[in-house]
Amino acid sequence: MVVLYYKLVLKINHWEVNLARMMYLTLAVLILSGLAWAEDWLTIYNDDLSLVRSNFGLELKQGRQEYNFADITSRIESESVIVQSLKGGVRVAEQNYEYDLAGKAQIIAKYIDKEVELLTKDETKVRGILKFYDGNSFGVLESGTNRLLVVSDAETQLIQLAELPSNFYTKPTLHWSLIADSAGKHPVQLTYLTGGFSWDVTYNSVWDEKNLAINSWVTIKNTSGRGFDDVNLKLIAGDVNKVQEDYYGAGRNKRMYAEMAADAMAPSFEEKAFHDFHMYTLDQKVSFANNQTKQIELYPRQNVKASQVYEYPTWGSGVNSVIKFKNTEENGIGKPLPKGVIKVYKKDTDGNLEFIGEDSIEHTGRNEEVTVNTGTAFDLVGSTLVRDQKEISRSVNERTIQITLRNNAKEAKKISVIHQLGGNARIMSVSDNYKYNVDTNNKVTFEIAIQPDKQVIFSFVERTEY
Repeated sequence: MVVLYYKLVLKINHWEVNLARMMYLTLAVLILSGLAWAEDWLTIYNDDLSLVRSNFGLELKQGRQEYNFADITSRIESESVIVQSLKGGVRVAEQNYEYDLAGKAQIIAKYIDKEVELLTKDETKVRGILKFYDGNSFGVLESGTNRLLVVSDAETQLIQLAELPSNFYTKPTLHWSLIADSAGKHPVQLTYLTGGFSWDVTYNSVWDEKNLAINSWVTIKNTSGRGFDDVNLKLIAGDVNKVQEDYYGAGRNKRMYAEMAADAMAPSFEEKAFHDFHMYTLDQKVSFANNQTKQIELYPRQNVKASQVYEYPTWGSGVNSVIKFKNTEENGIGKPLPKGVIKVYKKDTDGNLEFIGEDSIEHTGRNEEVTVNTGTAFDLVGSTLVRDQKEISRSVNERTIQITLRNNAKEAKKISVIHQLGGNARIMSVSDNYKYNVDTNNKVTFEIAIQPDKQVIFSFVERTEY
């Protein structure tokens, strides 16, 4: 009997364990399927533009009904809203964007032709129908007498309203008129454009006279009026064309029918070309609180082969110290570089890093040259003088331009003198037979070597034909 009882208990316990496992798996599937509905994607462009895509469930009854959805940014572009039923069965018949938010003036404006009670600072009560409010005074049609009383706003200490208005909104809200074919929870996707997000890149680099060790960081600022938890993040580098609306026209309340359209783009972890831009998708979800600034690494450290040159643009204020590199894989990088600021540091003899300058770069594709102007060289001097100018004919002018360079450093230096020619100009002659080259943009470069504590003066003749 004991053995039979023991076996029976084992079978019952085994059945209970299996049942518990089945219930656990069923619950897990239900939870995961619910979580699959709830997900956010955020794509941030340059120039204060972002795209928000959110999946979530709506608990609806069958038939037509009104629904307020307030989990949106305060900078939403209401005309851009797309609502899609992920499984069918829900249709948006009408949509209103409610932007006239709660505030004293907004609330009082909703009480025109309704009963109010005012209490003034001298304890006088005024009750009646509110006929107007202009920000400075209330116009009340007094109950019982029908006299129009004008009460100063400054003298009013209390305003009593009968009830909260039905169209009272504490934050931006999408008001939908929905038609559902059945009662229950329906998964939908909401997509819209918004302002309030910005991103830029800072490249922190260490220069050792041969290489730049570059770390790149993305700084993202959220002033959209909404926080995001565990959002899939993408950044678009490039200038997207967008029609500019006039300030007052952009804020008008609009009633519209929502389009039913799909957005099938799935997130992925890679840097890739996207249309005529470059897309950067992060490999993990991130969260943004409203009014938060967040920094995320864009690329791991790159050791880039570079060179230092000195450049003097004619009529410039000084000789620029410049670090250049070509954005190629052979040089250690070869990645599309979003526009941003490159900060350059260098180790001192004590081993500590010191800041030596920074410069901004535009969006830079692969195989393009990057130029970082770290500042003006202290010991190098350059100046420009037009020594002679004459008219050869009615359509031809010539001028002689003199360049003076000085090297007060203890080492020999080479300075590139940069002169931009006009479209109809060319170099006729150069003193001392200094060599130069002219690129496809008509930019002339002279390479001048100068010994320590020496000065070089040379000139060239520029001819312009009209």
